Amino acid sequence: MKIYVVAHQKAEATLPPDYEYIQVNAATSGKDIYPLKDNSGDNISVKNFSFCELTALYWIWKNDTSNDIVGLSHYRRFFAHSRLTSSTNDLLNAKDVCRLLKNNDFISSRPYKTSSTVYEHMTRDVSEHDIALLRGTIAEVCPDYLSSFDSVMQSRQTYLLNMIIGRKNEVDKYCQWLFDILFSLEPKIDMTGYTTQQKRVFGYMAERLQTVYLLHNNCHVVECVVYLYGVSKLSIAWDKLKRMPSIILSKFKN
Repeated sequence: MKIYVVAHQKAEATLPPDYEYIQVNAATSGKDIYPLKDNSGDNISVKNFSFCELTALYWIWKNDTSNDIVGLSHYRRFFAHSRLTSSTNDLLNAKDVCRLLKNNDFISSRPYKTSSTVYEHMTRDVSEHDIALLRGTIAEVCPDYLSSFDSVMQSRQTYLLNMIIGRKNEVDKYCQWLFDILFSLEPKIDMTGYTTQQKRVFGYMAERLQTVYLLHNNCHVVECVVYLYGVSKLSIAWDKLKRMPSIILSKFKN
């Protein structure tokens, strides 16, 4: 098993076995932070400004050939046994993951419950025009997923963060589907005048598309605690009060 931890800067956490940092945006940042970089092998590192952590997910898909189970985490967000842990030793290890995947397909965070529809929530980050282009691309590339997309858009909960763990062959299937859509959509979106945040469009879209994929394929998903490394209990309570999606929290569902 290997859980890849996305980082664009030097991280403070010392990782346990089965985890490894992967430096993203390595093609254009000019930084040399970690040995493993998203611009090695078959890669889309130059797209990091708009694909965000998906450049690491793409790297895993195309270049990891030695692990039966793979996952994606963040340098400050990890799947753990408790959100209030004080040690990265409490992160999911290979034994935990194997147990959880024995009768399940994926490990993800608990769905974030929106106060509005997922569509309305998504328009905070992605323009309605680009969402329409996304829907049209799904209709072209995989029309059988269109009803699932519409269902998710009208619901009030969605997975976020693009964090996931699964068997490599299952993650590969998801990546094939996801990147087929995003690469088909990419030439249609004109980012002229977009802010840096607005240019993260494909990362934002992928968060909701993960939900579409898991729903459409009736995947059994373990919804796991997300631990924020280096964040105090007080900060967690304050973030939760503000309904920040960075603290999607739940108990293990076995």
